[in-house]
Amino acid sequence: MKSLRLSGSFLALLTFLTLPSLGDIVHLKDGTRLEGEIKKTEDGYRVTEASGTVTMITSDKVGSIEVRPQGGPDASTSRLSSLRRATENLDDIRKILERYSSFITQNAGTPAAKDAETDVQMWKDRQARGLVKVGGKWLTTDERDGLQEKSLNVAARLRQTIKQGRMKEAGTVLDGALADNPTNISLLYLRGVLQYRQEQLPASRKSFEQVAAVAADHAPTLNNLGVILYRQNAPVAALANYDRAMIAAPGSREILDNVAEALAALPEAERKSAVVKKVVRHFKEQDDDLQKRMAERGMIRWGATWVTEAQYAKLQEQERQIKDKLDQMSRDYDSVQASIVGIDRRIRDDQQEMNLIDQQSLTTDAEGRVVRLPYPARFYDLRRDVAALQSERAARQSELERLRRDAKAVQQQLPVARYTGIQKIIDADGMPVAAARAPDTRPAAAAREDVAAP
Repeated sequence: MKSLRLSGSFLALLTFLTLPSLGDIVHLKDGTRLEGEIKKTEDGYRVTEASGTVTMITSDKVGSIEVRPQGGPDASTSRLSSLRRATENLDDIRKILERYSSFITQNAGTPAAKDAETDVQMWKDRQARGLVKVGGKWLTTDERDGLQEKSLNVAARLRQTIKQGRMKEAGTVLDGALADNPTNISLLYLRGVLQYRQEQLPASRKSFEQVAAVAADHAPTLNNLGVILYRQNAPVAALANYDRAMIAAPGSREILDNVAEALAALPEAERKSAVVKKVVRHFKEQDDDLQKRMAERGMIRWGATWVTEAQYAKLQEQERQIKDKLDQMSRDYDSVQASIVGIDRRIRDDQQEMNLIDQQSLTTDAEGRVVRLPYPARFYDLRRDVAALQSERAARQSELERLRRDAKAVQQQLPVARYTGIQKIIDADGMPVAAARAPDTRPAAAAREDVAAP
């Protein structure tokens, strides 16, 4: 067989063609990165890696998108399309121009580079006019401030509408306001409240997470995320948000009452985690101080709520009496349960004796046929005894059910329960307010809008 000899240049070309092409890189805010083909979707981006793995990423998790050069026919045009998609997620024109500058250098002399230069002029014009990004729109600072003021006025009216329980009306107005200004944290917070009231927990959680992404230390938002996570059976994650809320707003009665409820309901298996221990420590520190302040007003903590000194003394006495009743019921229950065990044993013994009599009544006659002799009187005495015992057992079982019902009723006799199992969101009054201001040249993390509860 003839050997096939390839030239060095052909081998180099073949190697180049078989190498996987480099894709764009998505840099996430948590420090991780994904590389592959990136396509914009309605909710964010779809990244298809070289292995074929597809990952969906929401826009709020994306820090930046790095466009990498590729060779091949129409590659520069494809790269320009990717660059344009990438800039949709950026709100800093300086960074956008840097991306275009790199693209033009890497694709010099191509039609795509000329098109990119046209884009650059558009971005420089926006920069010269001082445009800023609000939602998906580029506006002048005056337009931005006007939109922000309009959104805040709408939010203030919506807050009252929600507090008055006019949910349908609030929802309609809120949808329109968010269409104009989809990133306004006042509107997003109110949407989270409205969704929670309508039992739309996943949607409500997403709204509050959007607020937290901008206003990381807004205590009402963190509290509300804690409430939702607890209801979604994620108690440790809920407590982590409560912990951040306590740090953001030390001594808040609403937050501390929720933490008291959450800790009381926490499964025993979850109590040893580091997160829970930290929450317990912070809760005790802040609640001790809160109890001192409340004591000055004549109020004493009762589980997750507060009562007057007179109520507290009365509740303690009622609780003692209820405990005594429950203890007696427990003893009665154990006694009845023991009697049922005794009855079951007697029924079993009687039935065993009846079975023995039944077996012994069988015999054979002179012709070898099996015949049954009449039962002795003892058999019928045992049968009557079993019937009586079964009636007695049914009565005892009914007594157990009565004791269970009575115990439950007694437990509910306290006019004020220590814990209700209900954690409460901070409603529309917790709405954050972001003040409009001139463009900020500081890094994004430092340039977040100041947030304060009204």
